[in-house]
Amino acid sequence: MHNGTPTGSPSLVFVQGYVGQAISFAANSNQVVTTSYIPLANTSFSVDAWIYPTSLTNTLHQSICGICPAKINDQCLHMTLRHTGSYYSLYFGLYGDDVNSNTAVLANNWEHAAFVFEATTRTLFIYRNGILLATGATSSVLKVTSGSFQIGNLPYLESTINTFQGYIDELSVSGRVKSACEILEQATLAARFSFDGSSPLLDLGPNTVSSLASNYSLVSGRTLQAISFMGTSLSFFQASGFLALGIANQPFSISLWVQPQLLAGTIVHVSTNSSGTGFCVPFIGFASNGSLIVQIMTNTSYVGISYSSLSLIDFTHIVQTWSSTNGLRLYINNVLVGSIAATTYQTASSWVNYVTLGGCLNGCVSCSAVPGNQVLPGSFAGAIDDFRVYSREVTASDVCTLFAYS
Repeated sequence: MHNGTPTGSPSLVFVQGYVGQAISFAANSNQVVTTSYIPLANTSFSVDAWIYPTSLTNTLHQSICGICPAKINDQCLHMTLRHTGSYYSLYFGLYGDDVNSNTAVLANNWEHAAFVFEATTRTLFIYRNGILLATGATSSVLKVTSGSFQIGNLPYLESTINTFQGYIDELSVSGRVKSACEILEQATLAARFSFDGSSPLLDLGPNTVSSLASNYSLVSGRTLQAISFMGTSLSFFQASGFLALGIANQPFSISLWVQPQLLAGTIVHVSTNSSGTGFCVPFIGFASNGSLIVQIMTNTSYVGISYSSLSLIDFTHIVQTWSSTNGLRLYINNVLVGSIAATTYQTASSWVNYVTLGGCLNGCVSCSAVPGNQVLPGSFAGAIDDFRVYSREVTASDVCTLFAYS
């Protein structure tokens, strides 16, 4: 939402977004953010954004973005939510050359929308949350060569109000075709920390989540560098802004390489407060007997999987996944070693979650008191490399790739 000029009344406001701030639009205000013309005519391009519709009541369109100075065939680029029968769906068109995803988008949910045009084959693609929903052929490339790029409202698209109702975040425009793999990663990789290079705490994922660390060192990792913790309460890494871990029953995956010095402590801790307190859950850690535990909270108790042969010598690849379909799963070095049915995943009703590596901070006592918890809370001594969080359940094939190339 940078470098745009807002117009309309009342003034645009900013709210908590998918990451950081998002821009908020009200349908009855004709609000719009405009930028200068973006040269997308006669070429391939990709546009994507996170959207959160708060209401779906417009007569025909709720505009996400586009370039539409006039309603002329192939000269009115529009990406919208279109009212189709009894629901609204992602819609992509050049005007006269359009494609409808025909899949309902619900209010009060964050959705990743991606729109791709491949000029050589003149094909439109619509993706939702990284999944291809629809394709359609056009008779021409985009021909519009003037007009501002508009976000949240396309005044010339329809005579009725077509302002977006809700929030738009992380909107980007690329003058190329993004691959299906790239779009899936952009939609579902919540964060990735490799701990490499001169900025080891930098998020390499698409969302640039913020992070900090205390009393750590950088050591030789699985590849290049790893972050190493001392096993004290003041030695930890923390990142914030994990909406993917703040939605009840949202599938997720956590991937990391671990080389412990002792089979003790909390490796991955999730909380609504930066102190480790609030609604808090130790996701990965060690039991009192030294077994590795991965767990989630379902309703009011924990469900966990135990693994008793973790190495103290080599880095071990750990992947924890959850979905309502497959429940809780644990992969060790590319092998599924445990699975347990768990049809629900409980979390706090919060858009901001903190993930702490290396301990549980001030949440060690309160988070360990929930029935079923198997992780003995405490600080972790050892190294962690290539930490990733996904807002989907990664597949066995994905785990294989992470094991081979991370």
